[in-house]
Amino acid sequence: MQWAFAVLAAEVDRGRRLGYMAGETQADLVDAARLADEIAAHLAASNPSSVATDPLVGLQLQRAEHEALWLLVCCDLEPALGRIAEALTGSASLNDRLLERVFGAEVDALIRTGAVLLAADTRVRAGRSLSASRRLVAHVLGREPPRDSAADVVAVSGLAMSASVVSSLDSAFESKRSVVILSGSVFTGRRTLATGGLHKHGQLPHTLDLSRLERDANGFASKLRELALECRLTGKVPLLCNLDALDAERLAIVANELAPLIEGNILVTCGAQRPNVPWDRPVVVIEMGQPTHEQRAKLWHESLGQGTAEDAERLAGQYPLAPGLIVRASEATKARCAGRGMEAADVYAGIKTVLDERLGAYARRVSVTQNWDDIVLPQDQVDSILELMARVRGRHKVYEQWGFGAKVGKGLGVSALFSGPPGTGKTMVAGLIAKELGLELYQVDMAKVVSKFIGETEKNLAALFDAAEAGHAILLFDEADSLFGKRTDVKSSNDRYANLETNYLLQRLETFTGICLLTSNHESNMDPAFQRRLSLHLRFALPEADERAAMWQAVLPKDAPRTGEIDFEELGRRFAMSGGYIKNAALRAAFVAADRGETITMAHLEKAARVEYEGMGKLAA
Repeated sequence: MQWAFAVLAAEVDRGRRLGYMAGETQADLVDAARLADEIAAHLAASNPSSVATDPLVGLQLQRAEHEALWLLVCCDLEPALGRIAEALTGSASLNDRLLERVFGAEVDALIRTGAVLLAADTRVRAGRSLSASRRLVAHVLGREPPRDSAADVVAVSGLAMSASVVSSLDSAFESKRSVVILSGSVFTGRRTLATGGLHKHGQLPHTLDLSRLERDANGFASKLRELALECRLTGKVPLLCNLDALDAERLAIVANELAPLIEGNILVTCGAQRPNVPWDRPVVVIEMGQPTHEQRAKLWHESLGQGTAEDAERLAGQYPLAPGLIVRASEATKARCAGRGMEAADVYAGIKTVLDERLGAYARRVSVTQNWDDIVLPQDQVDSILELMARVRGRHKVYEQWGFGAKVGKGLGVSALFSGPPGTGKTMVAGLIAKELGLELYQVDMAKVVSKFIGETEKNLAALFDAAEAGHAILLFDEADSLFGKRTDVKSSNDRYANLETNYLLQRLETFTGICLLTSNHESNMDPAFQRRLSLHLRFALPEADERAAMWQAVLPKDAPRTGEIDFEELGRRFAMSGGYIKNAALRAAFVAADRGETITMAHLEKAARVEYEGMGKLAA
C-alpha cells in the first residue's frame, strides 16, 4: 500500500509546483508513508491473512483500477487523508477525475462492480465524489458476515427428492461457468437442493430473494451489484430465488448487470414456467417434480422425530404436503409440544399453522361444526359425493401405484362444481366433504384476490393455487360465477383483460393437482370450458315435500326444548323452501320463544316459516 500514498504525495507535490495547491496546505499534511505503515499494521493485527494475500484479488481488476480502489479504501481507513483529498479536489472525498488522472483508472468499471459508490450530492462539473463501499472496507479489515451453518442444510439428506434430480445437479456443477435453474412448484425443495449441492462441493451460497427487492430499476440494479461484490470478495455462489417474480425490465437487468460480474456458476430458482432470460453462458434446467407417497412418509417420519412409520404413512396419505411445508409443520409441531410427548392434535395444529401462513392472505379457514345428519340429500347426490371423496382418498393408489398418473398427464387434481338455487346446501356440503376427508377448507376472499390493476388478479390467483397445492388444502370459491365467468367478444380493453383472467383460470385449473370446489347460483353464467375440467358437477335442486320435512326435523337440536307435537310433514308440505330458509325460520322461532321465556312450539315454527316464505315473495297456503 506504500505506493498508493507515494503516488498521492507526488500529486500533492505536483500541485504545489503548478500553483493550484497552497503551500500552507502542504505543511498540514501528514507523512504519507507513515500513515501507510500504520494502516498496514492495523490490518495485520485485525486479520493477518488479509495483508499477506491481497483481499481485493477476488475482484480481478486491472492494475489501474486495483490501485485506485486501494487508495479509496485507505482514505476510508484513515480520516486524516481526507485533508489530502480536500487539497486536491476541494472536497472531503476523492473524485473520478483525480483517479483517472493519477492512475488512469476506469472509474465506471469500479462503480459497476459495486466496490465504489457515488456520493448523493455529486457535482458533475467538479467531478463525481467517490468512496469505497462499506462492505469492501469491512472485507479488507477481515470482518466477514456470519457463514452459513450446517443447521441451514440439515434437511437436505432427508428431503423428498429423486436420485435423478440430485445426480443432475451434481453434473451441472461440473461446468464452472453456467446458469443452473431449478424449476418447480413452491416448497418442493428447490432452494434446499441448491444449498445442499453447494455444501456438498465445498461452496457456500449467497442467497437473494428477487421477489422481495424493490421494483425501482436503479435500486434493483444496486442490490444486484452488492450481491456480485459479495460473491467476488468471498468466493460464494449467487443463488437467485423466485426469478419468475420479475418483470421484463428487471429480468434484463439480471442478465445485463449481474451475470457479466459473476465468473463462476449462477444458481436460480423459479416456478414451472421458466422466464426467458438472455444469459451470457450455458443454461442447465433441473425440473423438480412432486415427491412420491413413500418419500413424503419418510420425510414426515424424519422431520417429526417421533411416532411410528405407520403414523408417517397415515400423515403422508391424509396430508400429502410439499416437502418444505412438511418440514415447517414438523417444526411447528415440535415447538408446540416441547417438553412432552407428541400427540396427533399437535401435528394437526402444526399443519394448520403453516397453512394459515400460506393461504391467509387470500382466503380464510372454515371451521365445520355440522355433520351429515344435518343435511338431507337424494341418494344419487350422495353417491356422487362419495365418488368425489373416493377420488381424493385413492389418488396415491390410482395415480402412483397403478400408473394412471403417467397416462393422464394433466388434470390430476380434483375439482367440482355445486350449482343450484340459494340455500340448497352447496357450501355446507363442501364443508362436510373437507371434514370427512380430514382436510382444511379455505374459502377464497374475492376482495383480496381480484384487483383493478392489470395482471395483479392473475398474480394473486397464482399465489393462491400454489399455496393450496403445496398445502393440500381444499379451495372453496363461493359464488364462483363472479370469477369463472364466460368469455365475451372483445369490444373494449376491459373485455380483453376479463378474458385473460378466465383464460388463466382455465389453464391453472387443468394443471392444478389439489382440490378445488366451486359453488354457484347461476351456472349458466360460467364459461362452458370449465365443464371439461370438472371431476364432478353436482346440481342441487329445491327439496321435495318429504325432504323438506326431514330438514325441519334435522334442524332442531336435541337440546332445544319443545312443547306439544310438531307436524314436520305439514311444515314441509306448506312451505316450499330450501334448507337455508328452513334453517333461518327455525332460528327465528327459537329466538322468539327464548325471548318470551317459552319453549318451541308448532305455532312458533309455523309463524317463522310464514315470515320467511313471504320474504321470498311467496304466499303460504
